[in-house]
Amino acid sequence: MSSAQVWTLEGIKLKKGSEQEYLEIEKFWKKVKKIAINEGKQRAWYVMKNVTKVEEGKERRYDYFVFNFYTDEDQMNQDIDVLAIAMKAHKGKVSKSKIRYNYENWSKPRESTNVYTLKRLDRTINSTPISKNTPLYIYPMVQKNEDYERYEMEYFKKWHEGEVLDYRKAFWAFDKVIDRTEKANKSITHFTFEKYTSENPPESKRFDWNNLSFEQEMMFKHGGASREGYPRFKLEFVMDWK
Repeated sequence: MSSAQVWTLEGIKLKKGSEQEYLEIEKFWKKVKKIAINEGKQRAWYVMKNVTKVEEGKERRYDYFVFNFYTDEDQMNQDIDVLAIAMKAHKGKVSKSKIRYNYENWSKPRESTNVYTLKRLDRTINSTPISKNTPLYIYPMVQKNEDYERYEMEYFKKWHEGEVLDYRKAFWAFDKVIDRTEKANKSITHFTFEKYTSENPPESKRFDWNNLSFEQEMMFKHGGASREGYPRFKLEFVMDWK
């Protein structure tokens, strides 16, 4: 039995012109997730839009991300009659045939979906609730040596905690990939998730990268060498289960 929090990160690429259909399907699932979470079958659910800037003429790798959080692996792997929950969630408002159609055709607007299963290794306190205006980022990481996780949890976490206490950052989390679907990037080993208090904090709240101590320089140098980062994704909150 595992007591560590686990979650799945779905990277979704939509078919051209299918965004509205996709959002309608997620609204259908929102009510299903609300019941599942209230009944203790899941912990949390979020839909995020990828708003990362891309060069003109280029397409984003993913259009949306869905976060499914679970208390532990036992909760994630339990057998659930999802269709029964969907029938309960939409009873009296949507016909049974329509409920069944939405349940069976959830992937219709999607061109592809890659899923990473993650284990939460560490996190800071969470100082600010997520809203549409909350700056959110996920950073895909590749572990380069055996010291990487210790650098993140024993040094960089303290730095992120300072950022949270100074109200420059709202939250930081560190997750390890424990499984992935076949076409998901095989080299990504970890993700960090960061939530900020503002996209443009005042000068007094910005970290001064020009005045690092010797210890900071060495830790950033060697800690940085323990990992390789892919370009980050900037996210915009769309909906949750509430």
